[in-house]
Amino acid sequence: MKILSLLLLLTLFVSCSNNQPLCDCVEAGEDVNKISASFFNRAPTQAGEDSLNSAKAKYDSLCAPFQEMSPAELHKRAAECQSLEINPDL
Repeated sequence: MKILSLLLLLTLFVSCSNNQPLCDCVEAGEDVNKISASFFNRAPTQAGEDSLNSAKAKYDSLCAPFQEMSPAELHKRAAECQSLEINPDL
């Protein structure tokens, strides 16, 4: 019974902690930036282009809900994302 309770608690924790679409959007943007930056250090290849296109498509799909959001709402949502540092002076 203890194992079942522990599994239920763990499942609940994981499902709640993964529900941060803005954080996912930011991470997808970082992936696009890393792939793009890699083209400065190497010759572009078809595999690299495919990887970049795939990363851009993922970014576009994850970030679409935030495109029309006001800066105040974005700032409020970003506060929920622990991995995101916000500098309001920029």
